[in-house]
Amino acid sequence: MKSNEKDPLAELFTDDVKSMDRQAVANFLKPYVVLDRTSNQIGFLPAFERVGGNIEKLEIALMASKALSLLVDGHKDGLTQVQITSMDIMPGGSVKGTLKKLFDSKQIKKNTGDASYYIPNYRINELIEKYNNKK
Repeated sequence: MKSNEKDPLAELFTDDVKSMDRQAVANFLKPYVVLDRTSNQIGFLPAFERVGGNIEKLEIALMASKALSLLVDGHKDGLTQVQITSMDIMPGGSVKGTLKKLFDSKQIKKNTGDASYYIPNYRINELIEKYNNKK
C-alpha cells in the first residue's frame, strides 16, 4: 500500500481504549450517582433509591466503582464487602448474600488480591439495556 493511501485498518486505532466504556458508563450512571472529585467517593442521588432491590443497587455501586477506575489513574475497579456495607445502600446483612448471588451466577467477578468485586466489561451493555428497559 502506498504511503499516501489511507489504510482502512488505521481507523481502528484510538488514543484511549477505554473511551467507549467511559461514555456508556457515564450515561448509565448519570441519574443515580455523583463522584466526589476530591475524595473519589461515590454519592447516591434520589433516583438510586427507586431502582428496586439489592441486586440493582449493588450493580449500580459497582458500575460507579468502574467509573472511578476509568477516570482516576490508579483507582482499582471494584468494591469490597466492607466498603459496600459502609456505603449504607442496603441492609448490612444483605450485602454478603447479594454479592454471593451475583458472583455465583457469574454476573460479577472477584479480584483475588483484595477480595473486591467488580462488574466485568462484557456486562456493561447488558446492564445499560436492563436499566433502560426499566425506565
